[in-house]
Amino acid sequence: MHTAHTAAIKSFTIGALTLHPFAGNELMAVRIDAPKGAVAPAHSHPHEQMTLVIAGRLRFRVGDEWRELGPLDIVQIPGGVEHEAVMEEDAIFFDIFHPVRADLLQRQAEA
Repeated sequence: MHTAHTAAIKSFTIGALTLHPFAGNELMAVRIDAPKGAVAPAHSHPHEQMTLVIAGRLRFRVGDEWRELGPLDIVQIPGGVEHEAVMEEDAIFFDIFHPVRADLLQRQAEA
């Protein structure tokens, strides 16, 4: 068993976003702390993703569809589909990936 307090996990930044990756063998959760006005720019990756909002509000785009998400809202993003997010308030959310994103683990190791 592998446990951690998510705020204490080694982090790195992408723009204004602070990422705390936590990985198992096949599944990964990333705590993201983001200030109001921060942007997760449009991107895609082959990994399936879910995003679970813990606190704050954000506008989220998957493909051509925009939605506003708040505490305890969750969204599923198929692999390969472009998506982005704009923080409407200070926010804490989790991105969950399958399979594990080696690129994020590499950035964590280099931080």
